[in-house]
Amino acid sequence: MYEMKRTNPFPKRSSRFFPGLSQGGFTLLEVMAALVILVIAMTAAYATFQFQHTSFTVQNRVTETQQNLRSAVEIISRDIRLAGYGIPSPVSIPAGILPGGSVAIRNLQSVNSTTGPDEIYLMYLYDMDSNMPPTNITKNMPNPSSEFDVAAVAGFSIGDLCIVTDGSFANLFEITEVQTGSVKLQHNPGGGARVYNLPTGPAGAPPGGYTLGSTIAKARFARYFIDRTDPAHPTLMLDRMNNAAPQPLSDDIEDLQIQYGLDTDGDFAVDTWTNAPTAAQGPQIKQVRLMLSARTRMTEKGWNEVRPALGDRAGGTTADGYRRRTIDVAIDLRNPGA
Repeated sequence: MYEMKRTNPFPKRSSRFFPGLSQGGFTLLEVMAALVILVIAMTAAYATFQFQHTSFTVQNRVTETQQNLRSAVEIISRDIRLAGYGIPSPVSIPAGILPGGSVAIRNLQSVNSTTGPDEIYLMYLYDMDSNMPPTNITKNMPNPSSEFDVAAVAGFSIGDLCIVTDGSFANLFEITEVQTGSVKLQHNPGGGARVYNLPTGPAGAPPGGYTLGSTIAKARFARYFIDRTDPAHPTLMLDRMNNAAPQPLSDDIEDLQIQYGLDTDGDFAVDTWTNAPTAAQGPQIKQVRLMLSARTRMTEKGWNEVRPALGDRAGGTTADGYRRRTIDVAIDLRNPGA
């Protein structure tokens, strides 16, 4: 009987070195194709990673910028609302401390600029805090004098700025010594740090000095401005006006602009806005419009944006690669001048 034999179209080939082993494998073309596919896949994966990493970095920087704005507005807004609290009349201050030659402040004073950030000075009493109680004078103060006899010294410390007032006059002074035994607050003149304490006595004090019953309380005297010493990182600064170095409040705040809402007709409503109120307009201020611009900590390649216009300051003219956020809030002044 005839028997057909089936032949294997792929016969086994013996290895030259290991007889009986198959020589099956990938051809060079197959290896090259696999490498091309692998490179394409890795390129796509890297591009996806790079895109997600860039997006994450940008989002983090923008979030940081927004947080810088929020923290700055929260602190400045509180001081603006309280400006003038507890101060019945303008507080006399030695010349050279306030800008523009001013020697008195009751609630706030502006420094307007059309070519750079604005500044603002604020003042109010701290006696709303149980840890910072006011006290009263127990003996008439001769003028000039370097000390106050008071009812209590609890809560007062060397270096504190305080306001003494009899309801009609008010002066700012700096405590140089707290005497617990004799219950006195010293305000000795002399030394570069004692700019508030004049050898001739408080400037603008009542004739004969402050009398029995006059009040002494800690004062918050603050100045807000932008430090542009490092152009790459402008910083919103808080100067407590107590001879200590100004402290950074918020990073990468590039502009601060302030406008003032005035009640010029006495109907308790704002009817006009100004960027630079005069001394005569000070008592008419009812609202403060606070505008801040913040930018990211670092530039972004390919991002085209310029500094925006705020208030009466024109915007930038050259794109610099920073992303920016702005905030614009109107704050009611709770203690407008009388």
